[in-house]
Amino acid sequence: MASTALFDDRRRAVMIAAARRWRDQPPATAPVTPSQQARFETRRANLERAGELKLAGRLPVFIERKIGPTLGWFATAPSEAARAAGRPVARIVANIDPKVDPAAFATGFLVSPNVLLTNWHVFPDATSVRGAGANFLHDQGENGVARGVTFALDPDALFHADETLDFAIVAVKPAATTGELLAPLDFLAINGSVAKILPGMALRIIEYPDGGAKRYATENCRLLELRDDGFLRYETDTAEGSSGSPCFSDAWEVCALHHASIPRMHGDDVLNRDGSVWTPGQPDDGIDWIANEGVRISAVVKALGAVRAATPTAQRLLAELLAGTIDPADDVATLAARGEAEAMPGMGRRPSPATAGTTMNGVTMTFTGPVAIHVGGGAAPSLLVNLAASAVTAAAPEKSLRFDPDYDHREGYDPDFLEGGITVPLPRIATEREGEMYREDGQIVVLPYHHFSLAMNAARRMQMWSAANVDYDPGKRTVSGRAFFGTDRWIGDPRIPAKFQLADADVYGPAGQIDRGHIVRREDNAWGATPTETEFANSDTFHWTNCTPQHAAFNRAQPGRQWPGAAGLWGGFENHIQRNLQSNDARACILAGPVLATDDPSEDFGTGPVQYPLTFWKVVAVAVEEAGNGRVLRTYGFLLSQKDVVDRFGVEFAPGEYARYQVPLTEIGERTGIVFDDLLLRGDTASS
Repeated sequence: MASTALFDDRRRAVMIAAARRWRDQPPATAPVTPSQQARFETRRANLERAGELKLAGRLPVFIERKIGPTLGWFATAPSEAARAAGRPVARIVANIDPKVDPAAFATGFLVSPNVLLTNWHVFPDATSVRGAGANFLHDQGENGVARGVTFALDPDALFHADETLDFAIVAVKPAATTGELLAPLDFLAINGSVAKILPGMALRIIEYPDGGAKRYATENCRLLELRDDGFLRYETDTAEGSSGSPCFSDAWEVCALHHASIPRMHGDDVLNRDGSVWTPGQPDDGIDWIANEGVRISAVVKALGAVRAATPTAQRLLAELLAGTIDPADDVATLAARGEAEAMPGMGRRPSPATAGTTMNGVTMTFTGPVAIHVGGGAAPSLLVNLAASAVTAAAPEKSLRFDPDYDHREGYDPDFLEGGITVPLPRIATEREGEMYREDGQIVVLPYHHFSLAMNAARRMQMWSAANVDYDPGKRTVSGRAFFGTDRWIGDPRIPAKFQLADADVYGPAGQIDRGHIVRREDNAWGATPTETEFANSDTFHWTNCTPQHAAFNRAQPGRQWPGAAGLWGGFENHIQRNLQSNDARACILAGPVLATDDPSEDFGTGPVQYPLTFWKVVAVAVEEAGNGRVLRTYGFLLSQKDVVDRFGVEFAPGEYARYQVPLTEIGERTGIVFDDLLLRGDTASS
């Protein structure tokens, strides 16, 4: 492997960069917001429920694996959880010869059965990995320090390093140099949730300081700050050799990758505790350390989603890793929404209509994701409890969706919704496609609804685009449960002729695997200052104008066993957006629509040929704080295709990580005939 002197140089460079971030942007003292607190408590309640289900033998294996070996923390002593969390943590050693006592210089940990996570400054490239190993179980015991078991690292199978976020992943050989197997060590599951921990809470570290025995840093370990640039800061004690250590919440969930200690600086000089200037070559233990900095695991997961593997083996290992990064708390919430008996056969329970989905003309609609966040004194009630209560209520006859009868005064989409002088204009239509649009008096009609607007493609009888204002402020989402809204009911918009709106008879009824796919998602739109506003906003998403044919295996976050291997791409992506919006600023403008291509496939479902789209687009516009620029607009454009599931499963006429789908807004425009305002193009995070 590469010289450890070069490693020291990289480590010092990362240390200086962390110190400059501290100097330029000291830890913020802003209190935890009600939204952050509610999000954290709801998530924690779901994970506690998962622990109870595990003890009862009723937790599905796929959820248990995503939570990892420390799930027992919810029912056993923290020391046992710490032991389980420590097994997948290894010290990085310079050689793998079993006859030589290896020199250790960093830490890493397994994040899937065969992939280890550490720092970029530990392994900046594949060459630096060669010859190095991962030494597990180097633990202090009654009879001294165990030698541990060493496994060779395998950069030829998988390697990726990210200098900006200072992380690297590398494959690990399945068998040790002495014959032991890697699998029994298990791994630490990681996920993209941003709600694992809050400032002021304990942040624990499992590390190999100075290359010695494993240490559990559980005291003097307060989280100082969660940053939006992918880092966080904390007071937990660390030492040289701790680079690449996992940082845990009090529930032993991995929430950060330790990468640097922050020294006190004067100008560009690092200071010792006695006030003198530290120089390279001097011992580190004399430095005046003021804090530590880690890389947020949510940022690592997001970055991994954009990685393109170079070989089939690397792709398989990366896909296996990414498959486990969906937040298990979301899985538990979905489990409750679907009904636990449906997800766990043989438990003697029948799913209620509200949790199993609403069946309409042979098409099952399943909506997933949180529907309410509660803020108030004490801990927030478990989402599982809320949904269970809704299910009991739903067992009785339900009301139907209630629509606002006043179509003349719907406010529609607000371009200035993000405030602060930031504007997100409506999209326009390219000249060559204007003839396809629904018009009145020669003008393209823009239909306003509660919180969103859309324009219809008359030739295809589907919307061309929609634009929605989304607010996940818990104070505006006080309505709880599907029982409040009532049974799903789709209706036509009376403001335009029915012949320009696809309805049940045209496609959704006879096409057995086609869902009524919302473009403006009901969970995104169901907010308001009053329960009535929230109810009407929810109902407005059930107009045929907001509906497009989507294969169930593409539309639903949890497609079901009848579509094996389908990822539920659109539904999963919508849940991903929802989770990411629930951060410091819970508002966004979301522009979306189908790609209505001339070569889309066509089927005659009994009322004439219907072309159905294979690809859908979505643009998320948010206001973010940037150092030196203040609050600025940033846009994220995505194209997602259902072609794969349609090809595999058909539409059944009459007898589903996300950054990898990000594309420039200009590409969406070329594919759709949509023209985005220059303000959105300038804020595009995918543009070159």
